[in-house]
Amino acid sequence: MPWVNKKECVSCRKCVKKCPVDAIDMLKGKALIIDEKCINCGKCIKICPVKAILKDREIVGFKIQSNLKEIKSSLSGYKSKKEKKRLIKSQIRQMRMQQKIFRGTMNELKRIKV
Repeated sequence: MPWVNKKECVSCRKCVKKCPVDAIDMLKGKALIIDEKCINCGKCIKICPVKAILKDREIVGFKIQSNLKEIKSSLSGYKSKKEKKRLIKSQIRQMRMQQKIFRGTMNELKRIKV
């Protein structure tokens, strides 16, 4: 599913006009893709002049970098190495918990019969 990097969006509305299923709205001057309507055709990605709309595989790298930037910013608030290591371990624990939740949810979704 395409995703909009709001920091890059220049509010040109080209994606809104190009979307064949009206799955893109503008919210506070930025494009917003409505997942429930999106058919994943990729027209918005191609039309975006500033490449603010990312493909699935591009989102992963972007989110990883964003997470690292946030954690590094948090680390600057700590003085000792011990405190910094404790914060990193805490972040790893939280991410492992999220990973278990996602895996469990995916397994249950596979079992749903429609």
